[in-house]
Amino acid sequence: MIVMKKYYFFLFWVLTLLIILIPYTAPIAEGLSDSNKPIHIVSDRLDVHSDNRVAIFSGNVVVTQEDTVINSDKFCLHYKNRGNKTRENYPAINPGVASVGDLEKIEAEGNVIIRQKGKVVTGAYAVFYNEEQKVVVTGNPVMKEGDNVIEGDKVIFFLKENKGIVESSSSKRVTATIYPEEKKQVK
Repeated sequence: MIVMKKYYFFLFWVLTLLIILIPYTAPIAEGLSDSNKPIHIVSDRLDVHSDNRVAIFSGNVVVTQEDTVINSDKFCLHYKNRGNKTRENYPAINPGVASVGDLEKIEAEGNVIIRQKGKVVTGAYAVFYNEEQKVVVTGNPVMKEGDNVIEGDKVIFFLKENKGIVESSSSKRVTATIYPEEKKQVK
């Protein structure tokens, strides 16, 4: 009987964690998926490889879109390939003019910090897959909001489904420290 009560108590907290996790993490990942808002990128260097359809911002990169700010050592914009690779139908990319719809994926690498409205996600590497509207953060990912902390081996956000997953590995289990909100007393 005591074992069953512990099981139900544990199940309750796992379900509570899932309910808490999704609303707090999905808005961070959605920050750069809103193609109607301008994206401002500042870095020490920009390399554009038109033939490979890649723009690489490197050195103290800061990416801002509305209230979302991403810091990383390197930030790569990978543009979609379009048909045959000839000069007539394969124009050079211009990272300042290309639309978000032309993006295949965005990679942030090295000391990645994503901030939005008091929420912070950190890791060594993050990838936004534009077509799938999916963000994957690896390299000791940590999600924080206030004192609440969730850690794992890999964090995946599915933006279209408003769903988040934190995966473990054989060497690192998922951990979460959640502080219940205090109810405000009405005077």
